[in-house]
Amino acid sequence: MIRHFLACGLAGLVMVTALPRVSRATLPPVSQSNSQADLEQAEAYNNQGYDLASQGRFTEAVAAFERAIALYPGYDTAYNNLGITYAQLGNFPAAVSAFEEAITLNSANVEYYNNLGSALGSLGRIAEATNIFKEAIARYPNEPDSHFNLAIAFLNQNQVPEAIASLKTARDLYQIRNNFAAVQQINQILQDLEL
Repeated sequence: MIRHFLACGLAGLVMVTALPRVSRATLPPVSQSNSQADLEQAEAYNNQGYDLASQGRFTEAVAAFERAIALYPGYDTAYNNLGITYAQLGNFPAAVSAFEEAITLNSANVEYYNNLGSALGSLGRIAEATNIFKEAIARYPNEPDSHFNLAIAFLNQNQVPEAIASLKTARDLYQIRNNFAAVQQINQILQDLEL
């Protein structure tokens, strides 16, 4: 299991438990430069992108998210969804850019940090991914996905003791949230690491 685990790389493993998915519209406030009609149309395009991505029609989803952003440039959810969709297409440089913009617009969403770190890891930029996951943990210490993602980054750098510590923290936090599937997966990983 551990050989496959490490061979999957950062993104392959993050998808197992964190499951970044596109999100239905979370409306930002209307700004002076955008009308309510623009915002509603942007929401409609974001939701269309969500539906298209859910059907595996990623190229069309990208176009829908880009239309949402063109109408409402401050739409952090649309940027995050665009990044996830680019990642699904294997375009990780574009995904990184989209996640960075989502964070610029809304640094309070830990999911954006985890997605950015995963995209960086998929590009082999493991040290940068590690720093992003550490930043997410500094901001949101009780978010288990960040600890799990940091553990994967540590494993990709052959920092096994640090990975084990992060995995144990993630496991404890998942346990508090009653996410027993994640707890079971982490227990299996820990068992494989101890062999």
